[in-house]
Amino acid sequence: MTLEELESVTEKVNLYALGVLAPPRYDHSLRVATMARDMCVRFGVDPVEGYLAGIAHDMCKSGRERWLLAMALRDGQPIVEVEEKKPSLLHGRAAAILLESDFGVTDRSVLDAVRHHTFGAPGMDALGKIIFVADKVEPGRTGLDPEWLERLHRADLDGMTAMVLELNIAYLDSRGKSVSPVTREMLASLKGPVPAK
Repeated sequence: MTLEELESVTEKVNLYALGVLAPPRYDHSLRVATMARDMCVRFGVDPVEGYLAGIAHDMCKSGRERWLLAMALRDGQPIVEVEEKKPSLLHGRAAAILLESDFGVTDRSVLDAVRHHTFGAPGMDALGKIIFVADKVEPGRTGLDPEWLERLHRADLDGMTAMVLELNIAYLDSRGKSVSPVTREMLASLKGPVPAK
């Protein structure tokens, strides 16, 4: 897509998100988009694509469970156990389908970044890692240790991604919640194997 086309699609996606998301969720999406754009500049990724993926990542978050299941199945991938138990976790997969089918986005990097922002995925490219990190640590997120955040912002992109994955896994483990196998696989691909709990 040309820059003009990307900007036009971004505006359409922004208006869609504004129309369907609750104000706090839309505000989160704006913060993710802004942080992603800034991280893209830092790490040499197209900032317009970063902003588009950021504003789009949660645009299906308010979707009903049956609709999310139906949309996610269109990507040809199985619904895993953790998604069956909590279909709202399919919102990234649904958003990637919607981006492609209704907004004409064909860029695989943008689609994969949106599709995998919830759990991560081994082999994610730089944009995917940026959206994954920005979603979890955008400035509106509360309860993050300031010293940890300082270390995070000094790290390279793989280091930032690994730190966010470790924090996410520790949070879920501490509450007895299921961790998607792909989340552990992604961390292992960055750092080496992590024992399952």
